[in-house]
Amino acid sequence: MLHYAGKEIDASVFCEYLAVASLFLGVLAAYFVGGAFAIRAVACAAAFAVVHIVAYGYLLLGSTSRAAKVDEVLPDFLSLVASNIRSGLTTDRALITSTREEFGPLTSAINNAGKSTITGMPLEQVLAQLCEYINSDTLRKTMRLIVEGMQSGGDMSELMEKTALDIRKFRSVRREIDAIILNYKLFILAAIALGAPLLYAVSTFLVDIMIAIKGKITATTMGDVSSAMQIGIFKGKLMLTSDAIIFFASVSIVVTVFFGCMAVGVMGSGRRMDGLKYFPFLAIVGLAVLFGIRLALGSVLSGMMGA
Repeated sequence: MLHYAGKEIDASVFCEYLAVASLFLGVLAAYFVGGAFAIRAVACAAAFAVVHIVAYGYLLLGSTSRAAKVDEVLPDFLSLVASNIRSGLTTDRALITSTREEFGPLTSAINNAGKSTITGMPLEQVLAQLCEYINSDTLRKTMRLIVEGMQSGGDMSELMEKTALDIRKFRSVRREIDAIILNYKLFILAAIALGAPLLYAVSTFLVDIMIAIKGKITATTMGDVSSAMQIGIFKGKLMLTSDAIIFFASVSIVVTVFFGCMAVGVMGSGRRMDGLKYFPFLAIVGLAVLFGIRLALGSVLSGMMGA
């Protein structure tokens, strides 16, 4: 995944940094949480897990972003290689000389693979080596097609031109599909970032009102709890607290946003992880809507809470 994300750091060194950061944040979490040993242990384990999850998500999103950039420029690269082959260059020289800065990750991957040609590595292995730096199914299938064409003695320039044309056609179809499902994606995003937090905000505020009213009723009965508990919806002992309800609503919003983003990723590109790039922003928006609506309702209906 470090190769796919374009990180030059050694994997063992990265794991060492990750372990140290996880332990450090775990100790901090246990220190600030306080309480019993079991609570401290849970906080430490949670911080340890969160660091690894964030690191994994960072590498996964980085590799996905690089793959998307390569898929975007791959048809232009193949067309340029085909032109260089027609001009008289060999296939390996045409690949190397077709690199441009605007091709981004594809240029660096080809340059790294091109160094292997100097050592005498067969071109088929060099092309297969490209897929070790970029996690793109389109690139992997394209390189496999080129290798099979070279082995069968086909016209490489024509093969690359047709491959580039097919990729452009497929990309055009994908754009049409994205335009069709855009409404569904927007509906999901609006539901998880606005609709659900709005409902949670109203319901948690209603619980606050019920708790306040029940406290007033209990106080006005001069301690006669038995008579206070028999009044309508306030019958029985109310086990809920405002803090517990708010915590439940916050966790539910974050979980809903997480799975909603995964659903958007599946609808957009067929990969669940592609939608996680929206998760941090939408989670913040959802929580902001929750507490913002609660604050607004508290300001408007403050008389009811204090009466």
